[in-house]
Amino acid sequence: MSRDRGISEDSHDRNIGEEARPGEDSSKLELRRRAFLTAVAGSSIALAGCMGSANDDVGIVHGPIAERPAKGEYDDMLFHAKDQGITWRWDASSEDWVYFSGRGSGDQPVPGTSHLEAARIRHARSKETPVWNVEAHGIKGDGTTEVGQAIHELLDSVDKTGGGIVYFPPGRYLLERTPLVGDNTIILGAGRSTVFEGPRPDGSEGRALLSNKGYDASEYNGASNWAVCNVRVDSPASNGILPAHAENVRLENIYGDAIYYHHIDIVSSKNVTVDGYWATRGGEGSSDAPMQFDNQNQGTAANGIQDGDEYRLTKDDDTPAKNCTLKNFEIDPENEPSHGVHIHRDGNESITIADGHITGCQNSAIRADTGGLVEDLTINRVSCIENARGISLGHIEEGRRELTISNVTIRTDDSKIAAGSGLYASGFAGAEISNVVVDGEFTNSIIFDDMVDLKMSTVTAKGARDQAFRFRENVDVTLTTARAENCGSAGIYSGPGSSVAYAGVIFDNSGSEIDVDGEIREWVTSESA
Repeated sequence: MSRDRGISEDSHDRNIGEEARPGEDSSKLELRRRAFLTAVAGSSIALAGCMGSANDDVGIVHGPIAERPAKGEYDDMLFHAKDQGITWRWDASSEDWVYFSGRGSGDQPVPGTSHLEAARIRHARSKETPVWNVEAHGIKGDGTTEVGQAIHELLDSVDKTGGGIVYFPPGRYLLERTPLVGDNTIILGAGRSTVFEGPRPDGSEGRALLSNKGYDASEYNGASNWAVCNVRVDSPASNGILPAHAENVRLENIYGDAIYYHHIDIVSSKNVTVDGYWATRGGEGSSDAPMQFDNQNQGTAANGIQDGDEYRLTKDDDTPAKNCTLKNFEIDPENEPSHGVHIHRDGNESITIADGHITGCQNSAIRADTGGLVEDLTINRVSCIENARGISLGHIEEGRRELTISNVTIRTDDSKIAAGSGLYASGFAGAEISNVVVDGEFTNSIIFDDMVDLKMSTVTAKGARDQAFRFRENVDVTLTTARAENCGSAGIYSGPGSSVAYAGVIFDNSGSEIDVDGEIREWVTSESA
């Protein structure tokens, strides 16, 4: 085999010099020489790929993969397998050929399949993570071929070899069944140009577009350490991405268009982070929040996968959705769904909703089910603009714990849209509300029931048809540095069983400042504007 590196010694001398630079020893000179040669070879590969030329001048050995030698003659030697469309580099430190460039071909494997399987790469977190390109496995994103079963089988193969990255080039992939992701696997698309759609027969709408192995396991024993990144969900007949009984999941840069229920539905899973989510539509089915935190309580007949011709439910063992986060998101649906974010059923724990914008909801921007228990709910830096209501966490007397709402704006300028309360919560023991503005012709700006140890500071409530701050029943609250403005009835209402201590409250154009059926404890004289 020729050892020609595609550049003569004279040429080498002209470019980097045969002599060492002042103060440079021979080892540093050799490193500069290798770096230069590698750069030249890499540029030549790019040119060869664009021009379709063998370009033998650059010293890349060409031939079919079967003719690749068992080892290279020198470190950084390149071999271009013409039938693969892949260039391999000899790495003397590992004594193996490693992937250098190229996309592979439809009938030849890309790195992460046959070659790396033979090398027995067993874990997705290895130094050189395997990459599986679905095109190389005959999976077409042409918008007409159903590929759900083929993707499911490919994901199963990836799982059995220890995981890896499964890459979906731009295209529309029809998932007639629900592919199941295994441990240590990343599904990676090319952004909005990689589209997933789940065609479903009539009568089977709403079954998951994509889920994980162990969706029917107990507690958090489903697949763990997996992710879906940079894909668009445009699937009017299916539910969306469904982590179920899973652990340590990341959903990143998800674009949500048409959907039947929810683009993302986190069911009885732990440590799930949604980072980067943009919804342009809500669901078309009976439950139509684009984003949902959910639990598979006993007897639940929803939340299942399409397994070939069968519908299979996730296990209903009351496992809570726990330690889950939605951040860096925008929900701006054109079809006016009921809610933007839905906290569904009983038993959600440690849910964080942060750094987002929600608009266009017919009911509430953020809603928890009536009677559903919630522990440790945090809503921070979220704007709820032009929704019928802002945040609705009501209708339960007790059993909820730890609520934090901070740096939130709830505003609906259109009086025809505004309805009910801007902010409503009940049943929490221990809640802190700070740096919050509620603005609009809601019936009441802010209303609370059955709240123990409620602390509110730097809160503005204005524009309500009735009351700015309504502590309706059994509320123990401290309200400081607040403003009640342009409300029709009263700035503060203290209802039966309530105890309201307030200080530094400004009343501006209120029907009356205080309406008392419970206890009012005024710390200092409040001023009227």
